[in-house]
Amino acid sequence: MGGARLTWEAVALSDFRRRIVTFYWDNIDRRLVEGQRAVFTHLGYEIEQVCRTGMSHGDFLDEVFASLAGDEVLLTVDIDCIPLNREIVEHAFAVAEAGGLIGGAQVSSHIDSTRIFTAPLFLAISQKTWAGLGRPSFAPNPTCDVAQHMHDLAVGQGVAVEYIMPWACLIPRWNLAGQVLYGTGTFYRDGLFHLYESRNSPYAFAFHEVAADVLAGRETDILALCSRTMRLFAFERPMKKWARFKKFRKIRRFVEKLRGAR
Repeated sequence: MGGARLTWEAVALSDFRRRIVTFYWDNIDRRLVEGQRAVFTHLGYEIEQVCRTGMSHGDFLDEVFASLAGDEVLLTVDIDCIPLNREIVEHAFAVAEAGGLIGGAQVSSHIDSTRIFTAPLFLAISQKTWAGLGRPSFAPNPTCDVAQHMHDLAVGQGVAVEYIMPWACLIPRWNLAGQVLYGTGTFYRDGLFHLYESRNSPYAFAFHEVAADVLAGRETDILALCSRTMRLFAFERPMKKWARFKKFRKIRRFVEKLRGAR
């Protein structure tokens, strides 16, 4: 699955302007935001981290793509996803600049678990290619998840599509169309890590450890990280409830402070 691999040196970089954008709400742990920014900075990239609390992911992507100029290429990344090396970022841009589409392979179990698509956890496409597809919306619909309709149009119109496949995860949760399991803390081939479901996750430490490894230039001990994660698995539900309770207490104290200031 996937097209021929390109080398980024083969693309005339001066013909394109590159952007990397991520989207999040203000209920995300700030350490995730800071950790992601630190990794991209370390690898030599500027990332636009945009907080749009209350906005849907699809609507955000629609807004960003509508604002792109014809010479721009966009790499959109989930807030809890980081590259493990510079090569994966360069390759993603190279595919997009050559007129292709590349993204992390995913399925939507609640819609159709047999349909793999390039998910916006890490997705690159040029404005020209997107416009050539008819400027499709990224919003979900009854038959497609976020960005899935755009992917289906690309496949139907013969755009070269490359899927970055999972190869390991800390806690398996979903079946990728019978090919591989993925879930909490998924490592993707060629160098991606995606925490998944990070809002109230008791496994955020895994994201921080992987990010620290990238910053230190060392390989992640995946077996040790998996062992530590699985030890917490039995306590996952109460830990998530505790995380939500702590956030509720913070909100309540903030409201009480506002009332006291009146």
